[in-house]
Order: sequence, then structure tokens, then C-alpha cells
Amino acid sequence: MYILTASFVALLSYIKLATAAEVDSAGSSFTVELELAGVACGVFGGGIAKLSLNVVYETADRIHLKITDAANELYEASEAVFPRTTSQGVNSRNANIHSPLIFESQYLRLKTTLPTNPNIHGLGEYTNPVRLPPDNTTVTLWNRDTYGVPVGSNLNGDHPVYYEHRTTSTHGAFLLNSNGMDIKLRKEKSGHLLEYNVGGVLDMYFLAGSTSDPTAVTKQYSELTGRPAEVPYWSFGSQPAQNYVDMVGAISQYAATEIPLEVMWTDIDYMDRRSIFTVLDYFPMNSMREIVSYLHAHDQKYTVVTDPAVALANNYPAYTRGKEPDIFLKSTNGSDEIGLVWPGVIVYPDWFNPSTPTYWNEQFAEFYSPEKGLDIDGAWIDMNEPANFCVLPCDNLWAQAAEQELQPKPDVVLFSNTSEMVMREADIMNPPYAMNNTAEGGALLSKTAAVNANHVNGLLEYDVHNLYGQMISTATREAVLSR
Repeated sequence: MYILTASFVALLSYIKLATAAEVDSAGSSFTVELELAGVACGVFGGGIAKLSLNVVYETADRIHLKITDAANELYEASEAVFPRTTSQGVNSRNANIHSPLIFESQYLRLKTTLPTNPNIHGLGEYTNPVRLPPDNTTVTLWNRDTYGVPVGSNLNGDHPVYYEHRTTSTHGAFLLNSNGMDIKLRKEKSGHLLEYNVGGVLDMYFLAGSTSDPTAVTKQYSELTGRPAEVPYWSFGSQPAQNYVDMVGAISQYAATEIPLEVMWTDIDYMDRRSIFTVLDYFPMNSMREIVSYLHAHDQKYTVVTDPAVALANNYPAYTRGKEPDIFLKSTNGSDEIGLVWPGVIVYPDWFNPSTPTYWNEQFAEFYSPEKGLDIDGAWIDMNEPANFCVLPCDNLWAQAAEQELQPKPDVVLFSNTSEMVMREADIMNPPYAMNNTAEGGALLSKTAAVNANHVNGLLEYDVHNLYGQMISTATREAVLSR
């Protein structure tokens, strides 16, 4: 096994080096190649023979530690997907971080000791208490569509960062990794532990926090990831979601009873056959625009839901416009990867495709045009895990669409009339380490896109699944601003 501590001296003591360490002249970083010491553990497959370790003291309050397979390139979240600030390269002697780490590599496992009864916060999204119970908690980061908000389940989003509050200080740790993972808090005989179980690479940032200001660690984290956008003042007001049929009556009732109304929201009811960028014939665009104009005249706001799923139909502009530049996620046989959501059988935009933001901007510019379309004040993005309603083995999505009373079979010719979800590589479909995924059956593709679907740049959905929601949010913000 590999054993690693943040101390360079301890590093030399505990591991066998394949090459000499390379330390930069400023003392702000070092890179070293690690060689497996002894026999591999064989916990979830063969051990990796050589690892590459790189440690950079980026600021006085932040260490960047990365461990990768030295021989094979693995997926890492790129700067384009997850922008972060650059390193200032401070001397390690001037850093505020000297926290020991323990690393054992087989399927990428990282353990670290914690103080007794630790105060750990973060690692969302979940329904656990805000302070995570430290004795026996597993937080699973594998985004999925959930009905309601089930307790003890992986939910719609993931944030692999935690803060630990102590009486003497508050510090944090951020794992930049988009693979699915389990993060476990355990109480053992030796004390409390925190353990990561993850694939891909180990790419960590350690945040020193402060001994006097608990908010300092949050400032250090947002310095790395980017400061959050300012929340509009009107978003703090009353904002109900209302069926389009009852919306006019609801707005009138709020006014008559003098209940403040800041924002009116509308769910998928307004769509024609539940397809995005459409409105119902008997509730046409001119009627919708009258309602929005009334709200704006009274200093009120309006927004509607937009899903990423695009209905599969040749007579549907949102599909044909995406088909022309070929921006949809692909199955293993080269055809569009299909799923099942509100419109019935659907395809998924591939946010790694450079043509997808242009497609999304054009759809928003037309449908949400202030002059001719719905002049929305904000965007509600749903089903962006991405969601999939199919029940495994998903061998006939059109039959399931009928059973679930979704839309009928579309007039589109595919390479196959069955979903490719039943034909997956075993190492991706059933990886040796099984995460605590609480979706039906526990399979990684349960209720979401196929994990071996291909992105335009050759990436597998298996590696970048947890980025889908962030990438559509980034694209949607740009689309709303560019209208």
C-alpha cells in the first residue's frame, strides 16, 4: 500500500521512491513518483504500480495536492469546466497548513484522522443534519433525480468540500473530482476517521481557515472557485409556483388579499406535450406575454421551468436544430443516447460539445425573447442530473413511455429501437467498488443517463456525470444574459 503524509520528511520515510523528488527553488512545490511498496492490497482490482504526486503551496492558506496514475492518463476536471484561480507559489515555510494525511491506493481511498466528536459540515447534497453525525455516516455524491427528498439518500447535486470547526480554528478540504464517490465518517477504536472512496484522480485543496474567524475558510474556498453571484433582492420575497390555468386567478387573489407577490413560477404545464421551448395552443404566446407584462407593470417577476431533455421528434424544432450540429450525447454505437423524461423518449444535450452553448443561446434568444417571447426574469433548470424515468433494464423506452402515460413513439429513425442501456461494459456498469447509490436497484445508470454514453471529446458519462448540472447552469446563465 501507499502511505502518504503532508510532511516531506515523513513522505520519504514511508514510501519507496521510483525517482528522486524534484523540489522547486522557491520551496513552494514538489513532485515525486511513488512506487508500490510490497504486494498490492487487491481490494477492488489490481494495484497501480506507480503514482505521481504533486504538491503545491498555492497561497499561504491553500495547499493543492494531486495524486495520479503515473503511466495512464485519467479524466480530470479541466479549467474550462471548473475555472479556478492560479497559484501564487508561496514558500512552504510561510504556509499556514501542516495537516497530516494518510493515502492508501487501490480504487483511490484516502483516510484521515479527526478529533473526538468532530464538527463536520458540507459534502452536500443530502438530508442529514447540517452537522454530519460523525460516528457512522456515508455521504454518496452521485447526482440523481429523486422523488421528494428522501432521508439518507444521494440527491440532485454534489459539493465535495467540507469544513471542520474546532474550538481553536476552522479549516476545510476540497476534492476536485467529478467521479461518483462515497465519503464516510466513522468512529473506530483508534478514534474518528474521514474516508474517501472514489475513482479518477486525487486532486485536493486544503484550506487553512483561521484561528479567529470561522468565515475565513469560506472566503478561501470561494477565492479558489470564484465568488458567488449576488442574489437578487426580489428572490427573497413570496414566489409561488402555479399551474398556468390558475395563474391569472392566483395573481388576482394575491392582489385582492394584499399578500405580497414577488415572483410567479410556472412548471411544465405551459408546454406543448411537455416539450421545452413550446407553449400550448390553447394558452398561446400572446396570452402568456400579457400575463408577464402585467406582472412587470406591477414590479413583479416571472420565470418558467426549462429541462435539458429534448423530445425525440422530427417535427420538433428544438430537436432538429440540435440534430443539425449533432450536439446530443452519443450511445456506444454512435447513435444519439436516448432516455425517458416528461415528453417521452428524449435525447440529452452534450455540454462538452462546443456547438451546444450556441444552440442553447439561440433557443433562449427566440423563445425567451423580451420582444416576441416569454420575457422571463430568471431561469428554473430541472431534471439536470440528468434525469431518466426508465425502469431497468430499459429495453423498450417507447413501451415504458406508454405505460407511464408520457408521449408516444416519435417519427425518428434510429440505429436501434431499443435503448443501449442493456449493453454496457462490466467495469463501468458494475465497478468493483459499489457506491451507496440509493436509486432503484443501486446501478449507476438507474434513473439517469447511461454511464458509458460518449461525449464529443471522447469522455465517458461515467467520469463526468456529476458535472452535467453545473455545465447546463453555466450555459443557461450565458443564454439568459445574451437574449
